[in-house]
Amino acid sequence: MPYKDRDKRREHSKKYGAEWYQRNREKTLERVRKRKRERRREFQEYKATLSCHFCGAKHPAIIDFHHTEATGDKKVSDYLKSGSYKRMWEEIEKYLPLCANCHRIYKKKKKEGEKDE
Repeated sequence: MPYKDRDKRREHSKKYGAEWYQRNREKTLERVRKRKRERRREFQEYKATLSCHFCGAKHPAIIDFHHTEATGDKKVSDYLKSGSYKRMWEEIEKYLPLCANCHRIYKKKKKEGEKDE
């Protein structure tokens, strides 16, 4: 019979959820690991299709994402770590793919240019 009292219902739900998790912990953890592996694999496949905006280098291991002023301070890795994959795919088109070398050179030139002003 359902609890009519909101606090009792919340307490029962919390207790039941904790018990369910303990009974199904290994299956739940394996499902989460599998989903994370799949997401990382999808992301790596996407990076393999990209090339550096400046020099054209294509290896996925060296591709970085440069966030412009339009994207703000959030990094692609922040989306990956937090599990916000849907949001990451929506936002990733706003980032500029650069190889690691070009990314560092670009940032250095931008930083030096700001100091000159």
